[in-house]
Amino acid sequence: MIELIAAAARTGVIGAENKLLWRIPEDFAFFKKTTMGSPVVMGSRTWASIGRALPGRLNVIVSRRLQPADISAKNVVVVKSLNEALSLAQARSRTGRVFVIGGGEIYRRTIAIADRVWLTKIDHDFEGDTYFPTIPRGRFRGECFRTLLPSAKRPWRVDFECWTKRSGA
Repeated sequence: MIELIAAAARTGVIGAENKLLWRIPEDFAFFKKTTMGSPVVMGSRTWASIGRALPGRLNVIVSRRLQPADISAKNVVVVKSLNEALSLAQARSRTGRVFVIGGGEIYRRTIAIADRVWLTKIDHDFEGDTYFPTIPRGRFRGECFRTLLPSAKRPWRVDFECWTKRSGA
């Protein structure tokens, strides 16, 4: 099962200059709990922005420039193509799940083949240069399963959404 997981602003912005634009502890905790034990697939810019291997997960990096010798971290594999990354991650997954964790280009290339999308939607307009693609409503059925109301620490509403592929789509 291929699953995308991301946090995006109202306009679809997911980052600027290779950085996240918000810190939402509940979202980080959800990301960790959801992806733990499953392979994560990411582009080289996402890898650079994280700066380390995510523990408890096989980290598969798609890059035409990076070489396996460039990465000394455990549980990290560098491959040249997205197809190779997904095949490797699926073959090595003990959970039957593979999570695509960014960035924008990798999301755009995988949303058409995803089985599920986990989207944390931040009800605010941020300026950015990287976007999450529009979820095709004819392909996915969505539901909001948790809402965080604005607070003193976080002045925006946050919805946790799950979009599941419609049968036959």
